[in-house]
Amino acid sequence: MTIKHLVLELYCSQIWSDAKAAATPSFCKNGVGEPGYHCFDNRCKHIGFTYAPHEIAYAGEYGEVPDSDAWIGFGGEMIPADVDETRILELKKIWEEVCWKKIHEAYEEYLKLLGNQP
Repeated sequence: MTIKHLVLELYCSQIWSDAKAAATPSFCKNGVGEPGYHCFDNRCKHIGFTYAPHEIAYAGEYGEVPDSDAWIGFGGEMIPADVDETRILELKKIWEEVCWKKIHEAYEEYLKLLGNQP
């Protein structure tokens, strides 16, 4: 069996006014506008998703990222206003290298805290 982890941004297309007019699905664990794994499990017709490129995150129980402080993606203030596409590609490569390094550092730090030197 092959396993692949995906980072996706999920969204719920059912809006509150629609929820009042139609029954909210019984599997809607967190309420309207709060999508999660349960939407996939139940093939919810209201779920939408898009890619989450160049992001790193901590996913808690059930693989869900708890809040906006638990992820960061390349973009926004990370891109200087006066750069061209070539420079943006270079910056994304730097971001990728930093992310890989931090993932490995987190693992090593965890093992040290346990008293198991890697």
